Amino acid sequence: MNDSKLFGSANWVLMLGIVGALIAAQWKQEAIPMIAFTAILVMTVAKVRLIVLDFMSLRGTRPLLARALMIWPTFFAALSLGKAVLAAVL
Repeated sequence: MNDSKLFGSANWVLMLGIVGALIAAQWKQEAIPMIAFTAILVMTVAKVRLIVLDFMSLRGTRPLLARALMIWPTFFAALSLGKAVLAAVL
């Protein structure tokens, strides 16, 4: 991967992190609304995808390892979203 694509991926990772932090900072004392929490989790999964494919150089090579490395954060994001939904319902 050339340096300009890696630099572009780094910019996307930073932007997603900053936007996620800004969304979370809007609710200091109360719980984050479900839509904001979902947006933060989606951005987290997008960051994981960029990091696994570009920074670990797994784009196009070793697809099973790349898929496994992307599944575990997605699994925990889904678990935390399920826990938040369950807490809101009960």
